[in-house]
Amino acid sequence: MKKALGAMGLVLILGIGGFALLTWPWPKLAFNAAYGPPPSSPPDVTALREPIEKVAGDYRPLPVGNRPELDFSEAIALNEKFDGYSLMIWQGGEVILEKYFAGGSADARAESASMHKSVMSTLMGAAIADGLVGNLEDPIGKYIPEWANDPRGKITIHNVLNMATGLAPLSMDGGVLSANSRFQQGLFMRQLTLSRPLIAEPGTVFDYRNPNSQLGGMIIEAATKRRYADYLSEKIWKPIGAKDAYVWLDKAGGMPRTAGTLMARTEDWMRVGILLKDGGQFDGKQVVPTAWVELMIAASTPNPNYGLQVWRANPYIKQRFYNVAKQGASVPAAEEWIDPDIFFFDGFGGQRVYISRAENLVIVRQGKARIDWDDSSLPNAVIRVLRAAKPQEPLPSAPVK
Repeated sequence: MKKALGAMGLVLILGIGGFALLTWPWPKLAFNAAYGPPPSSPPDVTALREPIEKVAGDYRPLPVGNRPELDFSEAIALNEKFDGYSLMIWQGGEVILEKYFAGGSADARAESASMHKSVMSTLMGAAIADGLVGNLEDPIGKYIPEWANDPRGKITIHNVLNMATGLAPLSMDGGVLSANSRFQQGLFMRQLTLSRPLIAEPGTVFDYRNPNSQLGGMIIEAATKRRYADYLSEKIWKPIGAKDAYVWLDKAGGMPRTAGTLMARTEDWMRVGILLKDGGQFDGKQVVPTAWVELMIAASTPNPNYGLQVWRANPYIKQRFYNVAKQGASVPAAEEWIDPDIFFFDGFGGQRVYISRAENLVIVRQGKARIDWDDSSLPNAVIRVLRAAKPQEPLPSAPVK
């Protein structure tokens, strides 16, 4: 009788557990943390992400210029073709184009996907400058207590930021209940991030994975002993004059997703782009060290098209993959880049911040996730217009007779 009751209890527990997993109030559109919004998603996702935490800003408007001679119709058409919500162009100290499409607006906070990774890396530089994180070559076991005496603890912050941890990807077996799916849903996110075994020597193999960027956020919170959102607000968001942004948590009061989904306005993504264009300065004030920004955008040994959570146009490749095996998702660049030294933030499906120091230029575009987005087409279209409109150098004066 006792055995029968015990078996019935076990069945009941498993049944309740399975029902709980299947009927769990999954965060709305949870997979979009990594994979971007489906075509039905609105251009503002703050109401669809729960729970969230505010990154307080201190708004100061960006200067706006008047350049009626610039015809950006090709760039605008490209943005519309790829279901854009917003397009903003900055050059020479002012916004020279700001347009919104398909319900987008100046105050909308669209799904940014992996563009958050570049912000997390910028914040890591602030933590190093504050002396709270030692340096780029620190072993992460210093900040992740579970790995203090684990071989994985010897992975460095450098390995984390240039996507060469040597850690296995999360399994996708099991569909909605797979490890990868549960990570995206925010279920057991810390445990899953730390569950991955080493399968390669750290620092040798480029393998772009969201849990690597999650490790970066965990390190920042451990080192600063502060909420990620609060530290981001103080060190970056307020100094650059942004409006409030939001991070998406795994649970109320829990851990922010630092691999994706920083909900911020198009203008505020522009501010982060300007910050990196100007070597960590904003409005003449040093926000993060120039040396750190230069490290972020420099080519890494595992992948010369990747720095520290930032992508690079140089060297030119027609089809960019997210791992050395050239498997899975990829992004084309049909044309060679006019400015081969562009660097950029990459969010799934064409969420982008393009930065060209040579042209003193930043471009931000967001929209519905499109897997056919072409990387070089938009910046090339913009640069062609700017170069064509450049005033000719004045001829030298004729000698006085």
